[in-house]
Amino acid sequence: MVSIPSDDDPDGNTAGPHSSRRTLLMASAGALGVGVAASVLGPVAVFLGHPLRHDTTEGEGDFIAAGPPSMFGGDKPVKVDLYADRVDAWNRVLNVKVGSAWVLSQGGQLVALSTVCPHLGCGIDYDAAASKFYCACHKSWFSMDGAVESGPSPRGMDALEVKAEEQLVSIRFQRFKMGTKTQEPA
Repeated sequence: MVSIPSDDDPDGNTAGPHSSRRTLLMASAGALGVGVAASVLGPVAVFLGHPLRHDTTEGEGDFIAAGPPSMFGGDKPVKVDLYADRVDAWNRVLNVKVGSAWVLSQGGQLVALSTVCPHLGCGIDYDAAASKFYCACHKSWFSMDGAVESGPSPRGMDALEVKAEEQLVSIRFQRFKMGTKTQEPA
């Protein structure tokens, strides 16, 4: 095969003025391509990386309004549903039910007990005739203070933090690990 030398260099070397111009154009085109790719992929990376740099949920562990103190004055426990706004990554859901609690007065203080059974997470109800709490799923019974009396539940009902003010009772709703002997946040 015969090579044809360039007009710039009779020996066929490409290190002439056209070569440096070609290198400059190729470098410029490469830089432009990288810039276009970065302008498209940069926002995508920021969007996908958002949950890694920010809290992905809100509403967990905040105090939630349960009602006025007069609502909890009797000798029977009162079941309250707790509603809060939830933020999960990119979604915001307003006024969604996050859980329930039994609220009762013990020694002049308001106490809140989770309605979630520590055994496997079924709902805990109140039996007015027996004056006890019970889980119908696996027949666990709990005393009025939440202590387990019988059944497979590994611990008593989970106590929730209560803030009783003059006009409003608030509860810090929290979920706990099921099937453990100690109350551990989930």
